[in-house]
Amino acid sequence: MQARDIVEQLGKEMYGETFSIEDKEVFKSYEKIYSILLKNHFGKSKKGILMIGGIGVGKSALMKIMQRVFKDSKSRFRLVNAYELKDLSEVYTISEIKEMYGFDLKCDLYIDDIGFSVDVKRYGNTVNIITEILMERYDLFVSTGIKTHLSSNIMTQITNDIANKPTLKLMYGARIIDRMKEMCEIVTFKGKSQRV
Repeated sequence: MQARDIVEQLGKEMYGETFSIEDKEVFKSYEKIYSILLKNHFGKSKKGILMIGGIGVGKSALMKIMQRVFKDSKSRFRLVNAYELKDLSEVYTISEIKEMYGFDLKCDLYIDDIGFSVDVKRYGNTVNIITEILMERYDLFVSTGIKTHLSSNIMTQITNDIANKPTLKLMYGARIIDRMKEMCEIVTFKGKSQRV
């Protein structure tokens, strides 16, 4: 079964019969993500994925599909949305959240929608949860090879050099951007929104 058939079949199961990847640009991105995860499965790729693209092009939907495709393989990953991390900060301490999703989570992780502000106030200080988790995930990547996948809707400039994306750089700082580039292959999603 070809990548397209797998994605189409699972997409229809998960999102209904209207699910389609007819947009050629969107499908190219889907194919690239599938290929990277397949290489991860066979130990031929050492990096995670950073997906950058407009709203509605299918980044989140694809990774939910890929989570099912690779659920029993070396490429399996856990999924969390930046919004969920913000909600967790109202219940848990930063240290507890870092334990749940940082260095102590000894499996691949996909963080959806980075770029959404996940700043929380703690004892008069502002802390960005994503920054804290990414610092820990970087240490995990360097020491064990465990991967982190990310997605963002921030589209200030289409380029393979995320350091040129002022919004991401402003939000997370040069130190985190540098680590993202080391940890992830960058896949730019082009095409129009798939939402009807």
